Amino acid sequence: MIERPDKMSRLGLGGYPLGGGYGNVSLDQARATVDAALDRGFTFVDTAETYLDSEERLGAILKGRRDRVFLATKAFPSEPYSLDNLRAALDGSLRRLQTDRVDLYQLHGPETWLMDFDRTPPEELADCLTQLRESGKALRIGVCNLPVPELDALASRTQLFSTQNLYSLIDRGDEPDRLHLAVESEVIPYAAEHAIAFIAYSPLSRGLLVGGQDPNRQFPPDDERHYLPRYKSPAFEHYVALADRLHEWALERGRTLTQLAIAWTLQNPAVVSTLIGAKSPEQIDAVAGADEWALTEAELAEIDELLAQLPQVAKDAKMVVWDHFDVSAIDRLIERRYALSS
Repeated sequence: MIERPDKMSRLGLGGYPLGGGYGNVSLDQARATVDAALDRGFTFVDTAETYLDSEERLGAILKGRRDRVFLATKAFPSEPYSLDNLRAALDGSLRRLQTDRVDLYQLHGPETWLMDFDRTPPEELADCLTQLRESGKALRIGVCNLPVPELDALASRTQLFSTQNLYSLIDRGDEPDRLHLAVESEVIPYAAEHAIAFIAYSPLSRGLLVGGQDPNRQFPPDDERHYLPRYKSPAFEHYVALADRLHEWALERGRTLTQLAIAWTLQNPAVVSTLIGAKSPEQIDAVAGADEWALTEAELAEIDELLAQLPQVAKDAKMVVWDHFDVSAIDRLIERRYALSS
């Protein structure tokens, strides 16, 4: 089992909602959410340069108490992963976060995730990551959303601390989507074998694993879920029904579905931390105690039986798509990156 560094709590605060990724959040609400997380023992905070206003907000909110947290951010592949580009990305993030270093700096995804770049040779990229770590501005280096061959190409050439991947009860890496990875069958075993910390994100599957939802809910265009097939008919109502069944199962044990979803990710010993994308103090309070629930083998089998009832039309609905992504956002990201690092 990999030992977590000081201040890297088992439950971490994911910064995407704080920047407005799932609808508008005021600065006061973002601050109250971070305050609640710190009060509840969340000392791991994860963000990214692409999380809208998240870095700026966290920089302001954590001012004067930055040393209380294990702070992580990410570089998006808006440009090739050259040393100059990664340095500019890191410097921009540090300015927005109002700090001189991050505890963990991560590649957000494969270099050709959205753009058709010539791939940087792994030995060159590994050297870039090593130099970032040796600069003292990034105390640890990690990756996100990389398939095992790319993960291995870097891990064999430089010291990788972590890999961060989508992982939940209903997101295990067997979805019919090229953007999904074989997380449970390939990424997690590789990480465990090579002493790389596995960080799970979106354990609530962007809000699908919450009981009592309205199956007719419509997500507005300023909420990313507006564009994702799982959050539209006919798939969404099936996921709501599944969530209600799982919630009832959890209630019978004195718990909630929210706690169950998070506890489920942590039952895997390779999962070092799980990130919760909260945007209110109430959502922070709702996960309290989830990391203390140890599920038994019998309970895990019962959960899988409930999951097996999900119709194929819901299973086939994609969780991740890029169709809605405005490529002009890449230009804006690059401008912002260099404006802040000049």
